[in-house]
Amino acid sequence: MNKLLIFLFFILQTGVSKAQELRATVKVLSPEVQATNKDVFIALETSLQNFMNGYTFTEHKYADGERIACSLILTIEALNGARFDGNIQVQYSRPVYGSRYNSPVLNVFDKDVVFSYRENEPIEFQKNSFTTNLSSILAFYAYTIIGIDRTTFKANGGNNEFATAQNIVITAQSSGASSGWNSIDGNKNRFWISDALNSPAFDPVKECLYLYHRQGLDLMYMSGNHKKALTTITGALRKLEETNQKRPNSYLMNLFFDAKNQEILSIYSEAEALQVDIKGLQALLESIDRTHASSYSKFGR
Repeated sequence: MNKLLIFLFFILQTGVSKAQELRATVKVLSPEVQATNKDVFIALETSLQNFMNGYTFTEHKYADGERIACSLILTIEALNGARFDGNIQVQYSRPVYGSRYNSPVLNVFDKDVVFSYRENEPIEFQKNSFTTNLSSILAFYAYTIIGIDRTTFKANGGNNEFATAQNIVITAQSSGASSGWNSIDGNKNRFWISDALNSPAFDPVKECLYLYHRQGLDLMYMSGNHKKALTTITGALRKLEETNQKRPNSYLMNLFFDAKNQEILSIYSEAEALQVDIKGLQALLESIDRTHASSYSKFGR
């Protein structure tokens, strides 16, 4: 009986250890805050780390080696009592199957971060109700990262997570939470990320994410067939034209190219040698990625 109990306990513990989805590296910076006691920032960093890595966001099971590596850098710009004002940078890179290479997928700079926090205060989150602005912001990015990661492995694989992230936006709006949750707060915030990831107009972007990574980069390293992989990636990028026609200069497309621009230039450096047809792709990228348009001057060389 004792051996049975030990075995059951082991199974339960194993199940719990495989439940967490993220392996987040968190850093809290406060270069401009003149605080005599910096312990609160150390405690905040620990609280953020524990929340992102200890909370179970979905029902999907992840082995320890499958957890999604990401990073959050929270910079506190002002501190007034328990009120923190600052910004957060969220980054996520996807490992390419069969290689040591991590492909950058998401790089968000969120300047609308305002929250209340007291030293050693636990961060609590409920899916269907607003708890705090801090937990809502963290959970929003957690679900967005998980959803995008799943999308790169399976077509429409992250739609449930995107819907949950959108629900967090709606719940925060109804609670009167701080800026960053509403369309009127600007054209580059959490509202617009969620709006795009749940809009049919952006389905080609999600399809591109899947084809580019799973059928493109993974194939490039698994099979060694660089020409076929690059041809697939070319087709994936061409799909973005449809979205750009409907929603030109959208925030989600900006984020895509902020993460991918340098990688795209790198992988297409061998296009000519591989005899991959990229006719018109340079002009397309220049038109839909205006921020980095000048970088495509030597595209495919």
